Amino acid sequence: QELFHLKRANRHQEGVREASSSVESMSSSEPLVEDECKDCDDTGLQPLKAETPTEAAETSKYHKMFAIIALIGQVFAWSTYLCFGRLLKQQVLLDEKFALIHKYQLGYVYLAVWIIGMGRAGVICNANGARAPARVDRPDQHVYKIKAKEGPLKDAPYVMLASTGPQGRFNRAQRGVFNTDEVMPLLLANTILAGLVFGPVVVVLALLIAYGRVMFGIKYKESTKARVAGFFPSMIGEKWMEGLLLMCAIKGILFTSLPI
Repeated sequence: QELFHLKRANRHQEGVREASSSVESMSSSEPLVEDECKDCDDTGLQPLKAETPTEAAETSKYHKMFAIIALIGQVFAWSTYLCFGRLLKQQVLLDEKFALIHKYQLGYVYLAVWIIGMGRAGVICNANGARAPARVDRPDQHVYKIKAKEGPLKDAPYVMLASTGPQGRFNRAQRGVFNTDEVMPLLLANTILAGLVFGPVVVVLALLIAYGRVMFGIKYKESTKARVAGFFPSMIGEKWMEGLLLMCAIKGILFTSLPI
């Protein structure tokens, strides 16, 4: 009987050692838990620093940035017009299309859509200007607070999106989708209108935009900083398309008055 108990005790000890070894193996293979609050203060926001910009300064920065982007878009657009017409021998076709746009005053339609796009750019500058002093990092688009006048929740931190683990990856991936959805209506309008004049060109730009948007979503899921790998190609394509829209408006309205 003593021998039986001794054998059972040995089996128990072996089982404990195997379980401990299994736990150690699992813990060594599992990734380290990310710190959800690593870059936050006690309120859940980004820490207030001496270099945190004011709302006016940040808004002005975005106004200048959008103005520069619009100018670059015109350089791309008029270069496209000259290359498509002169180098690719499509000038006669372009002249016919712009004559039609001018005759039926459709240049004003192009201009109206471009103005609406600039209106959206204005509210983007307004929102981005308010983001920095609010100390709200992306992908958060809103800040929620528990409104309690007293009690343990009176000074509770702000409620922000989960930014780590599978939940953080999901939130960033969703933000990539929503950001694409936000630009889609104007982008489709720009593509159709510009495509009526520059058919093959907009296909190339659409491929660039589609590639950029897919990469934007994939990289955004990894981290907010990584998203720029897709953001820049998509922005180049989208602003190029926007530039073509304004160029068509100018050419369509001032058709006979322009030397080119």
